[in-house]
Amino acid sequence: MATNEDSIRRAVKLLLEQYGQLKTSEVKKHLDEVIAFDNEDLEPSPTRNETKIMQRIGNIISHQIAPVKDYLSSYRVDKTKGSEAVWTLLTGLNGNQKEASTSDIAKRQRIRRNYHPKKTDWNALIEERGDLGLAGEQYVVDFEQQRVQSFSPADVIRVSHLSAEQGDGAGFDVTSINKNGEIVQIEVKTTKGGLKTPFYMSENEREYFRLNRQSNNLFLYRVYNFDIANGGTNAQIEIITPDKLFNDYNFDPTNYKVTHK
Repeated sequence: MATNEDSIRRAVKLLLEQYGQLKTSEVKKHLDEVIAFDNEDLEPSPTRNETKIMQRIGNIISHQIAPVKDYLSSYRVDKTKGSEAVWTLLTGLNGNQKEASTSDIAKRQRIRRNYHPKKTDWNALIEERGDLGLAGEQYVVDFEQQRVQSFSPADVIRVSHLSAEQGDGAGFDVTSINKNGEIVQIEVKTTKGGLKTPFYMSENEREYFRLNRQSNNLFLYRVYNFDIANGGTNAQIEIITPDKLFNDYNFDPTNYKVTHK
């Protein structure tokens, strides 16, 4: 199915959580890092010298009547800053969001420059993702929506289940916000067994946590005692910071992707 403008707007939310701020040409350059394009997306536009997906990104700007507009309570598109529109991440709560600071943007872009996720094999991902993992992620999405509802109902929309649509290339599964309106990134690991049951992380995920080891806004939600049959009624969550992950857990290589030389 071709990527429509609504899907693009949601994908840009993730993109800006990684980069902080981008011009329209940069959004076009990087969007495939967070969303898969299909064959129809990559067909030439009949009216412009670019692909259809690139035209749809541009259409978001051309269809925006206001010079400045906020999307999904998460980012702002400003058409007044020069020859290209500028897309900027927002922080804050309940309609009082403001643009991310210059230092915050610089930090996000520095981390992104050092983080090189492997391209997601989308077909393999769909085949390999187990029901347990997806159910655990949805459990965390519901948990986060209830948590945000308790302090800022208008911002529940900012809780997103990224991995269900965009794979594991981001290094985390869910985005939410804290009580200061800052983006919170969450990787979810779910098991039927207890808290000490081993779990698995991809190299993408491990590297993202390593680069963000001192972050106050990245967490691993360890969902355990999760029984799909009862909807996870008795499940529990252990919230683990990156620093705690590397201090208290061992990383043992257990499997490899084998390719012909």
